[in-house]
Amino acid sequence: MSIRSFQELIGAVSGLPPVPVAVAGAADDRVMASLREGHELGFIGKCFLTGPGEAVEKAVALSGDDPSMYEIIPAATDLQMSALAVRAVREDGALILVKGSVKSEAYIKAILDSENGIRASSVLSNLSLFEMPSYPKLLAVTDNAILILPTLQEKAAVIENTRPLWNALGVKPVLVAALAAVETVNPKMQATVDAAALSVMSLRGQLKGFTVEGPLGYDALICAECAATKGLSGSAVCGAPDMILAPNLETANSLAKSYKFHGGASWGGLVFGARVPAVLNSRSDDGMNRLKSMAMARAIAEGRTLSQN
Repeated sequence: MSIRSFQELIGAVSGLPPVPVAVAGAADDRVMASLREGHELGFIGKCFLTGPGEAVEKAVALSGDDPSMYEIIPAATDLQMSALAVRAVREDGALILVKGSVKSEAYIKAILDSENGIRASSVLSNLSLFEMPSYPKLLAVTDNAILILPTLQEKAAVIENTRPLWNALGVKPVLVAALAAVETVNPKMQATVDAAALSVMSLRGQLKGFTVEGPLGYDALICAECAATKGLSGSAVCGAPDMILAPNLETANSLAKSYKFHGGASWGGLVFGARVPAVLNSRSDDGMNRLKSMAMARAIAEGRTLSQN
């Protein structure tokens, strides 16, 4: 059985050995709350914290956590904080990178730095994972933070980037809906052309472990009955997708925020394509959402299917 909720995920990673974490911009009470919870659950180990020294020391003290679990690395700017957190991955063995109070641009720039970064894939991409009362399992949306208008080649890479997460969650095959406005291929609508190409690639085994269908409108991909009315009753994906691949950043970002504000969703988010899983939360996210992101990262760092444990 696959992991189908954040409660199951957190329960699974809580039984794993703790791993070191590097945080870019740790002078934030929500960041510290998530780290403390990770320590209490047992899956987070030593934490390398970057940021203004005194401010980070104060944040650690206010968290009430064991100060011996932290190493503070002073840094002044967002780019310095991000670069030093990335260095902790390269040189100090941190297995999870976490975005704290720094801006996303600085965080991504440090990961991608040609000399000192930790890029591992040709494409860096973001995924947000949602749990909603209206849907029976975890549902991912990608890419809602990095790629503005991905090409067909980049969309294929985005799908491949997510493989470690699905392996850890025990999802097989991964059902991917390539989102578009309509279900028919229209040469004037690049999203439909790319979706159809990805579907063919899936059928030909070029995206092993993924079942990709498209183009699919949102109503068809999320509702099997709606899909049937459009002649898609034989679909393996419609009504049961694990991941929605959006045609552009605006669509993905709007869909993700709709889940948050209208769907009653809880969520976590990661950057894929780096040497280690990289947590990417909004600076406004609370400690629990940050914890869920770190649980996703810890599951990937384990490198095996958690649901079989």
